[in-house]
Amino acid sequence: MRSLEEPEAPRGRGLLWILLGIAMLGGLAVWYVADRSAPTGRPVSPSATAPTSDAPPSSNVPPSSTERNAPATDPRTPVERAARSTVSARPMPPPATPPPAARELRVTSDVPGAYVFLDRKFLGTTPLTSRDVTPGPHQLNVQVEGRPPVVRSVDITPEGVTDIAVTLPAAASTPAAAAALAAEVAVVHQHAVGSCEGTLRASGDGLRYETTHKDAFSLPLAQVETFTIAYTEKRLRLKQRGGRTWNFTTRAATADPLFVFHRDVDAARPR
Repeated sequence: MRSLEEPEAPRGRGLLWILLGIAMLGGLAVWYVADRSAPTGRPVSPSATAPTSDAPPSSNVPPSSTERNAPATDPRTPVERAARSTVSARPMPPPATPPPAARELRVTSDVPGAYVFLDRKFLGTTPLTSRDVTPGPHQLNVQVEGRPPVVRSVDITPEGVTDIAVTLPAAASTPAAAAALAAEVAVVHQHAVGSCEGTLRASGDGLRYETTHKDAFSLPLAQVETFTIAYTEKRLRLKQRGGRTWNFTTRAATADPLFVFHRDVDAARPR
């Protein structure tokens, strides 16, 4: 019986060796995989980690001779390149022409504050400097209260300054001038509150305001204390000696009607 059981022992040991061999192979496989996945700290070859995209190489790596000889690509779109070519082909504009020298009209008078008109356009009072003028011939009118106006033809130069000095004549009121006075103007009488319209007339007898309003009045020339005009404000001011004051304006576009009326009356009234 013993001789028949002995052959079984070597078969069991062979199976054990087979299992040990499989276990060792499995352990080797696990070690190999872990060793490959863990960082080793060794430098990696550039060829092994180089990207496969078309991105340009790092600036630290010098380009090869083929890359140096290759033409640089233009990042602009075809539309941008065409527009750039069009702009470059345009001719340069000619240099700007320098502006002409300043043109001025200067008017002075022996009596400051005289009104200055150029072709019936009010420019201001003396001493006057104006650039709102055109070159060529013009008619200049200078007037101050209480004196006859000065009318003169002037020629304004295209460039530079045109200087004009005016001497205003003295007042020349005479009884005959007062007797011949005949002037009128449509006016608006300005009240402290509101206004009324009428006609202001002047004759040898004096000034008379005709209106349907209760403000109608008559005033002899000898009783006139103040008779002035503010052209820019379109206001004619009349004051009685020791009495009341009237302010008139006009519905005209300018103060010309008031100015002419004031000129005629002021030249005729006694001083």
